[in-house]
Amino acid sequence: MSETRSKTGGSVDRTLAIVELMALADQPMRLSDMAHQLDIPKSAAHRILTTLIENGWAHQNSESECYNLTLRMALVGQRQLRRLEAIDLRQPILDDLAQRTKELVRLTSVQNGSLVWIGSSRGRRSGLVYEADMSEKIIPFATANGKAWLASMPREEALRIALDAGLGREGIGTGRTITTIEALSQELDLTAKRAYGLAQQEAEDGVGAVAVAIEVRGKIVGTMSVAAPLTRLPEARVAEILPMLRAAADNMAIAWESA
Repeated sequence: MSETRSKTGGSVDRTLAIVELMALADQPMRLSDMAHQLDIPKSAAHRILTTLIENGWAHQNSESECYNLTLRMALVGQRQLRRLEAIDLRQPILDDLAQRTKELVRLTSVQNGSLVWIGSSRGRRSGLVYEADMSEKIIPFATANGKAWLASMPREEALRIALDAGLGREGIGTGRTITTIEALSQELDLTAKRAYGLAQQEAEDGVGAVAVAIEVRGKIVGTMSVAAPLTRLPEARVAEILPMLRAAADNMAIAWESA
């Protein structure tokens, strides 16, 4: 995940953060490590862990004194998976974000050095509905998804990918599409600083999009975006969408490992 669930919240927030931390850990964890990573007092972390143990959700090894979740968590998770009737949890995450934003949500995957569309969900059924062609090739320097991806890698590699994809060639994108290495470098600097990609009528006239990268174990595996007619994507709306998009990307990273 890109950030800890909660560092300063109440007991419920801290409990959820500890459960999530143990669930994502590769091995049992020490009390001191959990308290440090979550930036909470050891005494508070110990109280939460004691409660989890008393209720059968966690276990402490008597020799190493490390903590881990019990099978109860896995069994509850399996039951929820059966209820959802979904082996691949990525689609429900797309659907949920689409319903909350009422816009088109799309998912990409990094495959063989390129970014490709692998999923989408439409949140709006009437009015001005934006429909995208999922078979179209992603232009990395002209799309929000592409910019989020390029900004995550060394600059030399990003520029090479952009040039190979047609940066500077005529007939690619729109009149607002970036065409020079200098302009793209500035855009990627801004994208990396704000941690999201933004495209406004660059790949398609009248359409805007905002995207974030999906990171799994330190590696960018894909991106996730919300796209809409530009009239529905002013700066204030982008600010509203970003927290939902980032939270969905965090969930997508977890689902990605399970897929």
